[in-house]
Amino acid sequence: MDRRIPLGDALSNRVRSPFRDFYFLLKNCRFHLIAPYINGFVVLFGFLSASEVSDFLSINTILVFLFSILHTGAIYSLNNIYDVKSDAKQLATNKDFARWNLSAKNQVALGNISRGKASLFSIGLFCLSTLYFYLAGGLWAAFFSLIIFIVGWAYSAPPLKLKNRFLLDLVIHGLFWGSFLFLMGSSMKHIGSLNSVMPHLILIFFASILWEFHNHFEDYRADKETGSLTFVVRLGLRRSFYVYLFLVSGAIAYSLFLIPIMWSTTAFLGAMILYLISGLKTAKENALKTMFLPRKHFYVANLFFILWIATSIYFR
Repeated sequence: MDRRIPLGDALSNRVRSPFRDFYFLLKNCRFHLIAPYINGFVVLFGFLSASEVSDFLSINTILVFLFSILHTGAIYSLNNIYDVKSDAKQLATNKDFARWNLSAKNQVALGNISRGKASLFSIGLFCLSTLYFYLAGGLWAAFFSLIIFIVGWAYSAPPLKLKNRFLLDLVIHGLFWGSFLFLMGSSMKHIGSLNSVMPHLILIFFASILWEFHNHFEDYRADKETGSLTFVVRLGLRRSFYVYLFLVSGAIAYSLFLIPIMWSTTAFLGAMILYLISGLKTAKENALKTMFLPRKHFYVANLFFILWIATSIYFR
């Protein structure tokens, strides 16, 4: 029997479809999660560290933060296009093997949007954000925006697939999703000696690598089953956890060294201590079968991290 769709419903579906696609495109960029905003704060950290006090409450500060978030979202969306296989595999794993609900991440793997739409949206956000960094900050800011995006693409895309390059994946993450974000922000004002900001660059480098370890721990089982040879897959959970502890301990030691001359580092130290305690507790409870730190610990650590940025800027 031929059942006709009422004209009102048909028009409603046509109107609703573009909004539905746009919603999932935004969700694919992870704008509803904290990661893009952390990256935005790092870029803003660099920008305000090189700015006059009068710039702190200016429209420029808001725009730098906004376009940094868009730039990060473009990279996440692009990564999702190439991570469909492993992320689809992770959807089939038990919930106790995933810290975050994957439905909040890869909308391409879930079939909510196509690769083509996600690609075009990523390129659009990249062009928009890079144009802003060029107009507001000049060639150096645009250069950092471009190189971070290119490496972000190569991180998941074949044939390079940099996240499968042993050790290099961690170093790249520490630089291009850590220290270089700070430099992108600071380059909008001037390019000077790195000596004055080197402690910040090193701490951000540590934090970015540890974030990547958390991602690798979360994706361990799915990456292993799909043949994605990340650092943690190559070493295994136990040995990778020991490396993680070594890096956290190094970050704590360097923070303690800096506190007498940069007391704002105390907040960063708090985040690292929380990582250490939470990691040890999780490893003991799970016998290193899984390594997913409780979500509330990440939220608190992120608050410490933002507090470090705020106090470093205010008491510079």
